Amino acid sequence: MKKLKFNYANLGYWFLLLILFAFAGFYTTYFSKLFLPTPYIIHFHFVLLALWVFMLIAQPFLIKYKKLSTHRLLGKVSYLLVPLVLITSWLLTRNEYYRKIDILQNDVTVGLQDINQFEILKKASVDPAAFISIIWFITFYSLAITFRKKATKHARYMLATALILLSPTLDRFIAINLGIRSVAGISSYIISFLIIDLILLYLLFVDYRNKKEMTTLSTCLLIFIFGQLSFYIMPNFDWWASLMEVAMMPKP
Repeated sequence: MKKLKFNYANLGYWFLLLILFAFAGFYTTYFSKLFLPTPYIIHFHFVLLALWVFMLIAQPFLIKYKKLSTHRLLGKVSYLLVPLVLITSWLLTRNEYYRKIDILQNDVTVGLQDINQFEILKKASVDPAAFISIIWFITFYSLAITFRKKATKHARYMLATALILLSPTLDRFIAINLGIRSVAGISSYIISFLIIDLILLYLLFVDYRNKKEMTTLSTCLLIFIFGQLSFYIMPNFDWWASLMEVAMMPKP
């Protein structure tokens, strides 16, 4: 049987697809409205994420072509860039959280809904996707930096940080651009989750066939699956609404 191969030195070529996915996924909600009045934090967040994607693309090429000093320099730049990406991600998540609360409180005021304040908080916390993505990003980036001197582990954890971007881009493209909210009862977000899992399962199979260590990708897959299950399970508990209230901090 022919030997399966996946060269992590060529990750830069695969990461180029992130540009296509981002444009396709966010065309309707962002790029088509680029010159309309938009909160500055959205544009700032986009610029930071664009720089992060550029770094994801550039780093494997720098390794491939032996530009190790530049690779290390960009790695150090990420120590500043990543916290900024996380801060703006949290700010956008927080803005959306309080936007939902304002809408629900207005519905109560005009008599469209009859719910108490805690029920409002619970409804505002029902979509934890952005919050979970932030946790994923912190986890995988921290692991990548921890194992930065072990190339095989570092490359796989950096791949995981890139896979996080597939959920919001593919979900939007499937649901908004294609108008497909579900397939055979499976929501577009589950489809994006399954694509991530299938990619990791394939890469795990390649490592298995090539007798390479499987701990790193197995860890990535388990972390993704735990987050994906949490996406559907945690919002059902009252403590999740209380946790989100604390995590989002009081509205100024």
